[in-house]
Amino acid sequence: MTTDQIRGHQSILEMLQRALSRGRLPHALLFAGEAGIGKKRVALHLAQCLFCEQTLPDQLISCGECASCKQMGAGTHPDLISVECPPDKAILPLSLIIGGDDHRGREGVCYEMSLRPMTGNRRIAIIDDADKMNAESANALLKTLEEPAANYLMVLIASELDAILPTIRSRCQLIRFGRLSQEDVADLLIEQQLLDSVEQANQIARLAEGSLKIASQLLDENLEALRVKITRILSKHPFQPQVFAQAVIQAIDDVGGNTAAQRKTANWIIKFCADFYHQALQFAAGYHSDFESEQTKKFVAGIPGEVEDQIEKIGNLLDRMLLTEEQIAKNTTIALCIESLGEDLRGIQMK
Repeated sequence: MTTDQIRGHQSILEMLQRALSRGRLPHALLFAGEAGIGKKRVALHLAQCLFCEQTLPDQLISCGECASCKQMGAGTHPDLISVECPPDKAILPLSLIIGGDDHRGREGVCYEMSLRPMTGNRRIAIIDDADKMNAESANALLKTLEEPAANYLMVLIASELDAILPTIRSRCQLIRFGRLSQEDVADLLIEQQLLDSVEQANQIARLAEGSLKIASQLLDENLEALRVKITRILSKHPFQPQVFAQAVIQAIDDVGGNTAAQRKTANWIIKFCADFYHQALQFAAGYHSDFESEQTKKFVAGIPGEVEDQIEKIGNLLDRMLLTEEQIAKNTTIALCIESLGEDLRGIQMK
């Protein structure tokens, strides 16, 4: 992996390079930032550079050709310990940290980091989803963090920094990652062959909030069909709150009785609505873009009054969507939220 394959985090790469050149790379790093923005990619790049047999240890570069680099590319380097929370688990299993019941203390990250390197002079552990460790797992990891061996490195990766225990945070060098730009997300969608169309990649990237993970989720055909349906309802004059509420509640009911899944679907719908109004607001204000649709133009044209009146109404519609997002986050009953939202959207447009 080269720095050309890492998007949006040049300042972090430069920071790591300075630490290496000064011989001051901490024994434990905490990479924090939203999901899907490249934190693990940077961690793997750092590991490959440190393992590389052909480059100096104070340089954040790798040759890509030596045995260590090839092993990193294949995911088989014997001195890299990488763990993450399984997809079907909400908590990072304790067994990944200190081994299962039958092998407690003889498996897991802590045990692996106590062993001598198999090649070279370094061992590196990457713990993805570190924010999903419970107190028992975090406390088990503390000793390894408190008594690091020379040339050993541990990288913890977290999307929710507040979920990391203070005792863990205090023993790591915190590095905060920002969101990717829309251009970076669009480029990654094309580079990773998730999409062929540049236009579609740009459309998805605009909704992805700087996260390749969210962008990947937006590729779901059912989600795209839902976005099109909701946008069509929003664009019509006069606005029909009952039709809107029925469509939204039906979409939420279709995911089943899983409350978390229902709220996730509700959040997607609110995101789609907010994006539609945001595009309408930009168009009304005269800021034209490549993402304008005929629905957006017709919606704005159908709002009575001068341009200033149109902008004010659309701004109020957008504010109402953001309020609904806050209500759903507070676990307010979804159906009541949506029914109230529909009536308020009509009221705003009728003023």
